[in-house]
Amino acid sequence: MHLLVLHHIALESSLRNRVIELHQMDVGIHHIKRKMKEEETKHFRVDDNGILWFKDRLVVPKDRELRNQILSKAHSSKLSIHLGSSKMYQDLKPLFWWTKMKKETAAFVARCDNCCRVKAIHMKTGLLQPLSIPGWKWEEVSMDFISGLPTSIEGYDSI
Repeated sequence: MHLLVLHHIALESSLRNRVIELHQMDVGIHHIKRKMKEEETKHFRVDDNGILWFKDRLVVPKDRELRNQILSKAHSSKLSIHLGSSKMYQDLKPLFWWTKMKKETAAFVARCDNCCRVKAIHMKTGLLQPLSIPGWKWEEVSMDFISGLPTSIEGYDSI
């Protein structure tokens, strides 16, 4: 299996072949290449395989599925699981380039179900209401009830 390794994100040969295939068909990439022939550019270059690069970053064709695969690999890799959008963008930025990449990265993370569940803004918060200190043992007894727990295999609450 041929791999193109870019930092900690490895593009498998199928994904790499998809990038090369889409480079041949992408209208935006053809437009940039045409502009490069007309006038010299210091930011874009084309390698021996006909792949367009922006500085040292791979130009990703405008294909939703391909971009989502790259974002998914970066967001759910074994080395960095469920990064926030800023960190994820900073990790992808040296490797890839496409227009509105930062915005799409933020939108991808915002759609992640796991990330939405653990965000602090979704946690219910309120003021603590401490109990009064009793003057004598067993003068006052209180109990907290926890409800809505998932049931175990036997059908009882998890506790």
